[in-house]
Amino acid sequence: MTSDLEQAPFTEPAEAAPRWPAWFAPAAFVSAIIAVFIVAAVLQVIFAATGNDFPTSGAGIALGGTLVQDGLLVGAALVFAARIAPPRPWQFGLRATPLRQAVNAALTAYAAFWLFSVLYQVILHPHGKQTVAKDLGADKGGLLLVLAAILVIVVAPVCEEFFFRGFFYRALRSRFSVIAAAVIAGLVFGAVHYTGSQTLSVLPVLAVLGFVFCMLYERTGSILPGIALHAVNNSISYAVTVHSDPGVAVGLGVAMVAGCIAAPNVFPALREHAVR
Repeated sequence: MTSDLEQAPFTEPAEAAPRWPAWFAPAAFVSAIIAVFIVAAVLQVIFAATGNDFPTSGAGIALGGTLVQDGLLVGAALVFAARIAPPRPWQFGLRATPLRQAVNAALTAYAAFWLFSVLYQVILHPHGKQTVAKDLGADKGGLLLVLAAILVIVVAPVCEEFFFRGFFYRALRSRFSVIAAAVIAGLVFGAVHYTGSQTLSVLPVLAVLGFVFCMLYERTGSILPGIALHAVNNSISYAVTVHSDPGVAVGLGVAMVAGCIAAPNVFPALREHAVR
């Protein structure tokens, strides 16, 4: 994001749009998931060769597994994008955008999401909940609380926005309309957060959140506002879940917003094809 106060609607010039075919989106997603299983299988072989059993549960496994999954999603996006042209940050929406426009769009998007969330709660009374923080060991405090917070509030927003909005959604846009592409991307984003039957009733809310992030990207032309809003949302959820020590979550959330605002001034590559 940048301090430019222009508020003209974002219109992406034709030469700035990545020409990724729509099939790249599901192909990259499936490839990343397969790669996760391959990594797990290789680790199991290594453990077996040393006479040990590969651990399948625990905070360390959850932390490592989530980090590997996020990294492989980003890697898959880069590999498929490179089939068309050498990947550049702007192709994935990593570029500067007017600050006031980004803030207004983000506030509108988040208000729409919360309106849906409240109505969903009031009408359907879902009892499901996410257990990410607990699975990552955040409830144990200490180092695990900090590491889990970094993963949830820093790593996940960057990697998920890069893949699901910067690549997956953009690839779908080469064939589908804005709404259709955003709905598909939102549904996949919600589904990937499934961790068990207790999360089923939460998935529609996450799917709508994914849809909202796509619309925010479409409005601003950058995934930086989405990364910031994603981090804020995760920091709120994390602080509520780990209510015994919300300071880490709040601090990381504020730092992520500040980082997204400052990023174009720190990394010149993010000013390439900046939104005007």
